[in-house]
Amino acid sequence: MTEQNPGDPSGRRIAAQTALHLSEAGKLIHALKALLTRTGFDCSLCDQLANEIKRQETAAVQKSGGRIDSRRIKKFGTGQPLQDGRTTNLLYIDESGTSAPNPNQPYFALGGIAITQEAADAYGIAADAIKQHFFGRTDITFHEPLMRRNNEIYFFGGDTGKQAAFDQALDELVKNTPFVTLGSAVRKLAFQQEFAQTGIDPYLPTNSYVVAIIMILERYVDFLASQQIPLLGRVLFESLGPKEDAIHQMEYARILIEGTQWVSGSDFRQWLETGLRFQTKCGSNPGELADMFSRDLFEWVSGDCQVTPKRWHLFCEKAHSREDGLRGKFGIKVFPDSDIRDAVMQHRQQYQPLPSPKN
Repeated sequence: MTEQNPGDPSGRRIAAQTALHLSEAGKLIHALKALLTRTGFDCSLCDQLANEIKRQETAAVQKSGGRIDSRRIKKFGTGQPLQDGRTTNLLYIDESGTSAPNPNQPYFALGGIAITQEAADAYGIAADAIKQHFFGRTDITFHEPLMRRNNEIYFFGGDTGKQAAFDQALDELVKNTPFVTLGSAVRKLAFQQEFAQTGIDPYLPTNSYVVAIIMILERYVDFLASQQIPLLGRVLFESLGPKEDAIHQMEYARILIEGTQWVSGSDFRQWLETGLRFQTKCGSNPGELADMFSRDLFEWVSGDCQVTPKRWHLFCEKAHSREDGLRGKFGIKVFPDSDIRDAVMQHRQQYQPLPSPKN
């Protein structure tokens, strides 16, 4: 989409975000009033502020109604994906780091593995074979960063030969499993300073997790829409608990309803199932691959995109890439990247060569 047609010409997406922020502010005012009332404090100013917030929230909600134009996702089928007989594609997502503000951990990464059900089943069989060979049982789950540090069961009693053989087996498992890599990493400190605190981009949420899921889903629908066979994406997360899962489900639903600056809600709904699936870290499934990749992505962005984590090349060779690799057409996104842009582009060119500049 050109700069003259940025995807929300009427500002409806901005209005929806404004309404959401005002709603949260209203809840805070009511909580403040409740606390002050217990002290006998005059709460008339709280009432005035609450009424004004509600008035502006109502206006923003009314303005947000209507259609947000799509950027570039192609149309397919009847508009009801469940009636189109599509093949289901699975996107396993795992996270590394924490999305909450933390000065000791300024990065957050989501790693995604897009895979067919047939390939996922084959992965489970191959992973079980490795577990049986090295541990004599299959009721364990591959988990980072324990594996790369050779900690706990991966220490193998200090047997460095067995450690190396296990690493090689995992490398072969990643190489031989057909999947597509998608990922997003948020540099939280830079994001807060450049965007969340300044409000310079009213389209962006202020929550690092929501930003990360938006950016990985934009790339996933680009991948789905670019395939020769009609696909419908099913998104699977590791379950973190009933409340956390419900919050993730709410944010996912909001994206599918409201869309983003670059992709409309109708486009998300066209290519994705309308609900998340959750699973626990148990048994052999591609969630283990997402765990490995999210750790690599976390370490890569922590090193200003100039380091090479454990299996980085293996995962990047399978990254989604299309056309020039720009604006959602490359599967790995770092945000923000203004101060490390050269390193990010060099990496992208390595796995998605960009066209030479025209003279």
